[in-house]
Amino acid sequence: MAGEAVSLVLAVEGPACRSAGAALFPGARLLELTRERLRPPAPFEGPLFALLAERPRGAVVGLVVPVLAMGDAGKGLSPGELVPVADHVGLEGRGPLTGRWPAGVPRDFPSMTGIYQPADVRPRPGARVYSCGVVAAGVADVRRLSRFEARAVREGGWPIVSDTLVPVAVVAAYYGVKLAACGVVQAPLSERE
Repeated sequence: MAGEAVSLVLAVEGPACRSAGAALFPGARLLELTRERLRPPAPFEGPLFALLAERPRGAVVGLVVPVLAMGDAGKGLSPGELVPVADHVGLEGRGPLTGRWPAGVPRDFPSMTGIYQPADVRPRPGARVYSCGVVAAGVADVRRLSRFEARAVREGGWPIVSDTLVPVAVVAAYYGVKLAACGVVQAPLSERE
């Protein structure tokens, strides 16, 4: 059965991501982290680096993050739906491997090829999964897309955006870890207020 290889799930703090993580990866250790902890301020600092560094190369880690549906491509997505991620496009200018690196650490940017494992994100009873995987746009802050980000998402036709997905993927790739990543569609900000 798909998903059995996932022994650790990282989820953004909150009931929607927590319940999706438990439904998609039963029996896996579920760690809830804040948005800030999933976006390291500097290379090799913070719990995300520590957690992924201790995983063996080739291991698959579950990742459940909130996403917003965008434009025509995301019109069919409703709040609460689960969207497996097959790939991403990074639109923010800064990532978890930018800035000062510790001495002696190789300055190679990891290959992102094959980082996502959408086949390991499978529906369980009660968990609705949208598709076999989509390309997500990584942005600096889903609450306030920059003009560049908004235009790129519109022109690229990416159905979902996230501000926590890409940093985790980059750190995972650095350590040779793969991700069974899933987005939980959130209500637009205007509906949440």
